[in-house]
Amino acid sequence: MKHVIPQDSTYLPGMKTLMADPTDHLNVRYFPDVEYVRRGEKALHLQLLMPAGVAPGELSGDPEQIQSRRCPWIVYVQGAAWGEQDVYGSLPRLVRMAESGYVVASVKHRASREAGFPAFLQDVKSAIRFLRANAAFYHIDPDRVAVWGDSSGGHAALMVGVTGDLPEFKTEDCAEYSDAVNAVLDFYGPTDVTRINDAPRNPVYTADKENIPEDLLFGGCVIDHPEIAQPGNPLNYITAEKDLPPILIVHGDWDSMVPFQQSVLIYKKLMECGKTAEFYKVYGAEHGTCLWTPEVLKTAEQFLGIYLS
Repeated sequence: MKHVIPQDSTYLPGMKTLMADPTDHLNVRYFPDVEYVRRGEKALHLQLLMPAGVAPGELSGDPEQIQSRRCPWIVYVQGAAWGEQDVYGSLPRLVRMAESGYVVASVKHRASREAGFPAFLQDVKSAIRFLRANAAFYHIDPDRVAVWGDSSGGHAALMVGVTGDLPEFKTEDCAEYSDAVNAVLDFYGPTDVTRINDAPRNPVYTADKENIPEDLLFGGCVIDHPEIAQPGNPLNYITAEKDLPPILIVHGDWDSMVPFQQSVLIYKKLMECGKTAEFYKVYGAEHGTCLWTPEVLKTAEQFLGIYLS
C-alpha cells in the first residue's frame, strides 16, 4: 500500500511502542447470507469466506488479467444428520482455506423434516450451479471447484461427486450450468445407511424409532426396507467405466455415530473400480471431535492443492 503521509517520528518519555501487523491486508473477508435459490417462499443462503483483496463484484479491467486472478473454490456442507444445520459451525476451521486463496461457500440446504431425499442434494447442486453462473461476480474459476462436507454433509459431498450433472437430481435453477466438481472431501460421512448398524454404534442414535436420521431422510425404516435408500447410496453410482473426481476420505476410528466401516465400504468400491481416492483413519477421534487437527487440515489443503491447481 502506498503511504500518502510520512511516518510520525514523535517520541515522548514513558510512551510505549507496539508493532503493526504488515499482513493485515491478508485477512479473510466474510459475506453473510448470500441467497442462491428459493424453494417456494423460502430463501436458501450461502455463507461466503473470501481471500483478502477479493469481494463480490469487484473484478474489472482486462479480461485476461481478470481470469488470472480468479480463485479456486470450495462448497462446504455442514453436517446435521440431514436436519437443520448450523451453517456457521465450521466457518472458523475453513478460514485457513480462505487464507490460502480459496473462496469458501457454506451451504444451507433444506432439512429432512421439511423435504426428504433428494432435496438436500438438489440444493447443494443448485448452489454449485449458482456460483458457476456468477463466477465473474464472485471472483471464482468455474473449472476449479471442490465439494467438502462432514457427517451428513460428507454424504452430501459424496453424492454430489458421484452424480455430477445427472438429470434426475437437477432442478430448473441455473440448469444450463454444470454441477459437477473437480474434487470431493468426505469427512466421516455415512455411505450405505442400510448397513450402518452392521458395525458397533452407540444405541442412543437408534433408541428413538421415530427420529432415526436416515429413516427421516428416506421416509421409512431403511433397515426393514433397504430399497428406499438405494437412490441415496453413493456406492450405487460408482462403476469402472464412469469418470469420477478424486475423493479424500477422513474418519475417526472411535466414531460412535457413523461407524468407521461406512467409509471402508466406499473406499473398497472406489478401489475395485480403479478410482483415485485417499483414505485416512484418525486414531482416537470420535464423530467430529478430536479429529480436526492441524495435520488433518494440512492433509485436506494438500489434497485441494493437487486437484484444484
